[in-house]
Amino acid sequence: MSDEIQYPDHFITRLHTVWGEGFLSPGGPEEVEEIIRGIDLSGKVVLDIGFGTGGPAVTLAKDHHAGKVIGIDVEVQLRNHANQLVERSGLADRIELKIVKPGAFSFADETFDVVFSKDSMIHIEDKGALFEEVMRVLKPGGFFVASDWLSGEGDDAKIALDKYRKVSHLHFTPATAPEMAGVLARAGFLDIETRDRNEWYATVCAHECEQVEGPLKQQLIDAVGEEIYTNWLGVRRGLLQAVSGGGLRPTHLRGVKPAN
Repeated sequence: MSDEIQYPDHFITRLHTVWGEGFLSPGGPEEVEEIIRGIDLSGKVVLDIGFGTGGPAVTLAKDHHAGKVIGIDVEVQLRNHANQLVERSGLADRIELKIVKPGAFSFADETFDVVFSKDSMIHIEDKGALFEEVMRVLKPGGFFVASDWLSGEGDDAKIALDKYRKVSHLHFTPATAPEMAGVLARAGFLDIETRDRNEWYATVCAHECEQVEGPLKQQLIDAVGEEIYTNWLGVRRGLLQAVSGGGLRPTHLRGVKPAN
């Protein structure tokens, strides 16, 4: 990962305007619910990889009754935003947010009932090392559940993704769904699932682009200035093209650690 700050405050402001406070990727609490569908988090200890600005962690604790959520991320300014949301939600006793260095987790073996992530693993280059750590810190029988931005397969998808890379400032290393399933299998996970969400987000993304170009335009200009707004409008259009062309494919991932 690059040492460059990828989520400065003005970028966070733009993402919150489109995706809601606490969320740096689409879908809000409803998409969190989709990711964990069928899994009872009541009283469970959950690791949130890439807590962002805190929306997913708050959703897991407040709406799905996780007993403890420990979030990790790599950029300090994200925690500043997330902590404010956690405090306002009255969940500071159940949500703990840590800034970490990329690499191995500091947690003991078999610490967590569930490992969760929402659209942040795209920034992690070494997927194999990541899932070995996820496996290590999960309790036997524990779940890994996540969404992530994956890449499509084939030349057309690659072209669409490459076009988006040229306009986005973000550093990312997406894998395809078969590649992610393979990495999970090599780490030892069972019952591996990948669920493509591209069709859903292509429709949502088109609406978001319309909102940024229209009803949200002045609000965004007032918040971040016209130059940043204009540049970002190009990025949003690029994202829509990447998703519509299959270059970026939001995907739900799931696996289970074998029970002892």
